[in-house]
Amino acid sequence: MIPTLQRMLAPGAIALSLVISIAMAQVPLTLRGKIESVSGQKLTVKARDGTMTNVKLADDVQVFRLNQASLADIKRGSLVGTTSIEQMGFADMSPKVVEIYIFPDDPKREPNDTVRSVASKSNEILSYIEGSVVDNVDQTLTIKNPGGQKRMAMPTNVKVVMLVATAVADIKVGQYFLVPDANPTSLGTIASTIIVGSDRADFAM
Repeated sequence: MIPTLQRMLAPGAIALSLVISIAMAQVPLTLRGKIESVSGQKLTVKARDGTMTNVKLADDVQVFRLNQASLADIKRGSLVGTTSIEQMGFADMSPKVVEIYIFPDDPKREPNDTVRSVASKSNEILSYIEGSVVDNVDQTLTIKNPGGQKRMAMPTNVKVVMLVATAVADIKVGQYFLVPDANPTSLGTIASTIIVGSDRADFAM
């Protein structure tokens, strides 16, 4: 009876495993923390929650370092990435931007839809969103991407940084990092973009 049951369950288990693998490959995550080791295109990183993770940089990975910038550097049409906070239970309130990353002009880079992950504070959700700037007025930032337009409250003390293209060779142990599009797959976590800096304070949250 048990062998028969095992034969009946095996195909289902295999199918479930395939579904989970496919789902994992389709859901990008935001990964941030500190770089612990570097070996070519392979990194070992320590995420903000203390988890050790292996990251494989894609062959065409885009690598950026940070330069300080200001709200005046945010122009209409600029491609930006934003880290914002939404208060749970207040769906009618605009998310509050805590950091803005200004990407260099690159016609080949397409903005991603919302990438969301749970923040460290129990009553908040941390979101990373990319898009082109539609408006930057009255402490409100509006961006658009393939998912539509998004309006976010933007305090006057919001952190703004300019991203400068650099190379994989410039990624060093001890740097802090942000991977906005970490792609967990059955073969490991793949990154097509990585932003690095020497100060944890350069990365919001």
